[in-house]
Amino acid sequence: MILAAFGLVIFGINLAKNGNAEIDFGFTKLTAWALGVSLISYASITINNTPDDTFVTYFISTWVWLSGAYSVIIFIKHVHGEVSIPLVVNYLLAVCVMQCTLALIFDNNVVATEWHASTFAGEGYMGNTDKNRLHGIGCSLDVAGFRFAAIISMATFLLISKKEKKTSWTDYFYLVSICFISIIGNMISRSTIIGSIIALILIIYSIFTKRIDTKLMKKLSAMIIGIIVICTYLYAINPSFRSNFRFGFEGFFSLVEKGEWQIHSNNILKNMVVWPDNLKTWFIGDGYLNNPSDKSLDTYDPYFVGKFHGYYMGTDIGYLRYIFYFGIIGLVTFSFFFIQVYSVLCRKFPAFKWMFFFMLAVNFIQWLKVSTDLFVVFAPFLCVSFLKDECINIRNE
Repeated sequence: MILAAFGLVIFGINLAKNGNAEIDFGFTKLTAWALGVSLISYASITINNTPDDTFVTYFISTWVWLSGAYSVIIFIKHVHGEVSIPLVVNYLLAVCVMQCTLALIFDNNVVATEWHASTFAGEGYMGNTDKNRLHGIGCSLDVAGFRFAAIISMATFLLISKKEKKTSWTDYFYLVSICFISIIGNMISRSTIIGSIIALILIIYSIFTKRIDTKLMKKLSAMIIGIIVICTYLYAINPSFRSNFRFGFEGFFSLVEKGEWQIHSNNILKNMVVWPDNLKTWFIGDGYLNNPSDKSLDTYDPYFVGKFHGYYMGTDIGYLRYIFYFGIIGLVTFSFFFIQVYSVLCRKFPAFKWMFFFMLAVNFIQWLKVSTDLFVVFAPFLCVSFLKDECINIRNE
């Protein structure tokens, strides 16, 4: 919120300096779609007489994220003298590596764990620490996993699409980061595997099309062998690493040991497939996103007579939660909001359209599992496009 307030001030000053208060029409449409999500949410809770206003202020949240991201992009410009899509990806990748490193530190150092528990007590993800789940600072569960997945796919795209054949330090940075996040990120959240699969497909494609440098391929192979050796060693001597590793790659262990791919969370997800039983819910929803019988939530409804475990209608599947909240109308509007985000970025940065496509794909894939979105990841790139008209050097690697 502090960054957002700072960003609004900077944005206003920049508009005044440039003597131009116009905003790109693409951003106007983006705001219109976000406002549409809010209006449909308001219509749903009004028609259904519910207090769950989670998405009613989504258009405000959109600009809060954009404003906060704008501050960060301005800071990057101040430090580097320029800002570019690859540079932003580097920062995002570094944050993911830092979070994975912190997760290992919190898991193995008692002092760090106690500091974390005392400093960040009350955060929602803290409830999972007693289940031996790895976590960073505000970084856990599927929200973290899908962000890891999106950023892994970005880094892989930049790695295989570079024009220079000579291996640079950024190539090593990408290789190490992708492998590190793929392993530790899966221990934090198995949703990270989506990004790892996209990365693997991109690398295999680039090998067959000979778009990846042979020397780089050899280094990647050597790195993978080294990682296998290190993981095998830690698996043998460190009980904590063994437990987290088995959790992160439960499906693979199940396949080897039982002969079938089986993941506990996926089995739970199968039991969460619940469909609306009336046309009103299909079209405009029931007005509930969160569990209305949970007294610990701001969206608690004292007049609600039902009772569900965890979530409204007992489902955590994103698409279903959105349908139950504001119906097909709201879901379609929300989907087109992200398609508009993708459209703006593709128009501004056509050289990176496939990278943004993979980000968009991860966003829609994650709704098969949870009801969160990746706008926070899109926001910095949208802010780079804000500055593009000011002749900032946008480098294509």
